[in-house]
Amino acid sequence: MNPIPTELLPGVYRFDDTCNVYAITNGRGTIAIDFGSGRWLSALRRLKLPPLEHVFITHHHADQCEGLLARDDWPFAIHAPAGEKAMLEPAAVDEFWRTRRAGGVPRSYLPLRRGLPAATFDMAGWTDLFWGQARLRFIDTPGHGTGAVSVLLDADGRQVVFCGDAAHAGSTIWQPYHLEWDHWTGSGALLAWEGVQRLLGIGIDLLCPSHGPVVTQRIRPMLRTLAARLLALYRAKGSICAGERDYYLPPRILQCGAREVLPGLYQFAANSYLLRSACGDAMVIDPTRADIALLEPLLAELGDPAVTAATASHFHLDHTDGLPLLKARHGTAIHLHPQVAEPIREIGAIDAPWLPAEPIVADHLLPRDGTWTWNEYRFRCAPLPGQTWWHCALMTTIAGRRVLFAGDNFQPPSRWNGTGGFSSFNGSVFEEGFVESARRIIDWRPDVVATGHGTYVLYNERYYLKVIRWARAAQAAVKALCPSGKLERDYYLHKLPRRTK
Repeated sequence: MNPIPTELLPGVYRFDDTCNVYAITNGRGTIAIDFGSGRWLSALRRLKLPPLEHVFITHHHADQCEGLLARDDWPFAIHAPAGEKAMLEPAAVDEFWRTRRAGGVPRSYLPLRRGLPAATFDMAGWTDLFWGQARLRFIDTPGHGTGAVSVLLDADGRQVVFCGDAAHAGSTIWQPYHLEWDHWTGSGALLAWEGVQRLLGIGIDLLCPSHGPVVTQRIRPMLRTLAARLLALYRAKGSICAGERDYYLPPRILQCGAREVLPGLYQFAANSYLLRSACGDAMVIDPTRADIALLEPLLAELGDPAVTAATASHFHLDHTDGLPLLKARHGTAIHLHPQVAEPIREIGAIDAPWLPAEPIVADHLLPRDGTWTWNEYRFRCAPLPGQTWWHCALMTTIAGRRVLFAGDNFQPPSRWNGTGGFSSFNGSVFEEGFVESARRIIDWRPDVVATGHGTYVLYNERYYLKVIRWARAAQAAVKALCPSGKLERDYYLHKLPRRTK
């Protein structure tokens, strides 16, 4: 952190803090755009600038304003974007932390520990506030926050835009994973693109971002390139296999409503599979707790086989939280691939989405890359990362056909653009994930792919070849937005044993 500020224009200073803090003085008072840790205030005093009267926060992230938590009685007004109230108002921030693990991807990856009681949420897009004769106009530029804004101000005859993290020098985005507002869609990237389009409509002499250098030259070309890169990311969040058919495999419907995919293989409720052994035992794959009620009628229709084994394709709760219930009701042994077992044996040790509420400990670990036998079924086991790193492939022969239990990496084209999606928080990986997993499936050549969420299709090699091309294009789209050009530095949140840089 450099204690010496940079004077960008007469009366306009940039302080190096946890983010760039910009101070503007009119000779009688001073305002600041963002606040950072607050350590920059000592440098402000050394400059003998007039007292700080207002702080304007561009978005809710802790690196923008955490220093404001040091006290509740600051001698200046604190202004915040109207659209960021849900991530800055004290009760809302408390609710965020209470419910952070209630679903999947959280609403923020960098929230404050508690809210700002003194903030006034009066920075709404297309509106103005006046500081003496100076006009501050606010422009909606979502991305790092759903309600993030940029601030436009005239200074020394120049039009200056303080854009928060809507843009970074080099047509990039600071920590682009903040644009992943959920675990699979491109909604954050698309709205960030709309914000950049708004900036492109303004004549800007200085573009002042929250991180990185101030942009003074070729601002519009830089923003045009950034807009194109954001659209590339949005498209990468779309179909992974454009133009392919589903190759749906019609099942036989049982009286209980379950579906017989092949003789001995049944799909029941929303997400779960049951495999019946000739010896009278049964195995459940990907049991979610909500599905267990519909397991009992299926077992009754099949003659009440004993559920002796259960496993899961990946750790997400809608594939694993039924495991403890099976064990409690049926004495079922839990068999998990080591990569699937890792995030759920101690909840919170790995910060990832869709974790079950309670730890799930495997009774037996499957081979990391090898074979496992349950009764007459010999399973081929291997890692299958993609949607998440903690994912595996399980393939066995059922009724003479090779069946791959493939989880959520690869869905038919009509379901979720062909995949459960990718996001950094979910531990998604490109080359060492989607590409290598697609290659593995091509190498294994299953006859039937039984995916998560009740879908089963015939194998189609063309689909997986398209996945490989898509994954490399998606990786390139994300890397293009990284200021360092390195995924490990700017995008990947989890330190995983992979090679992609």
